[in-house]
Amino acid sequence: MTNLRARFFEGLKTQPVIAGLRDSAQVEVAIRHGVGVLFILGADIFALQDSVTKAHAGGRLIFAHVDLIKGVGRDEAGVRFLAKHVGVDGILTTRSNLISPAKKEGLIAVQRLFVLDSESLEAGLPTVEKAAPDAVEVLPGVILPSIAQELGARGALPPLIAGGLIRTMAQVDAVLGAGAVAVSTSQTSLWGHRRDEGPAPGGGRKTR
Repeated sequence: MTNLRARFFEGLKTQPVIAGLRDSAQVEVAIRHGVGVLFILGADIFALQDSVTKAHAGGRLIFAHVDLIKGVGRDEAGVRFLAKHVGVDGILTTRSNLISPAKKEGLIAVQRLFVLDSESLEAGLPTVEKAAPDAVEVLPGVILPSIAQELGARGALPPLIAGGLIRTMAQVDAVLGAGAVAVSTSQTSLWGHRRDEGPAPGGGRKTR
């Protein structure tokens, strides 16, 4: 788990854009763009297995949104099945009770936090702190710059990923500048974004 977690966060230092996929057919597209991490946001268990095979063959990490995958339970047994029989590297979930079981199975656990207003932020943060996920995905991600100061005032939080409504390179830069370690997006034009000076594999844009 330690090596997997280190690989995940080290990879995001140069490839901070995560491909958010609702269709397993996009896995190969994301790989061609040089994306290092894939979030599967909706599929059935058979399509997910195929996606895991393709992702691992391409040397990518792949996470499943356990709340949305058809054919697998949204419980500890479902998490165990994803770890032992499907072979995902991590999970996404809004369910804080699945974070600890996922970590016990050696998976990277990302908890999704929907911030609809100040009240949802105040109510959600204690839940996140108690669950202790490996990372938190804040949705919609575009608001992260506006709440970064408030999040910073909470002290040590897990690393932040921004997801949702991020459609431009300027938004990616703003979110990363606000302290996020990564951005999750389905916008294919952003999948080649890198922090280093070299061109991204697959013809992605060179940045910084």
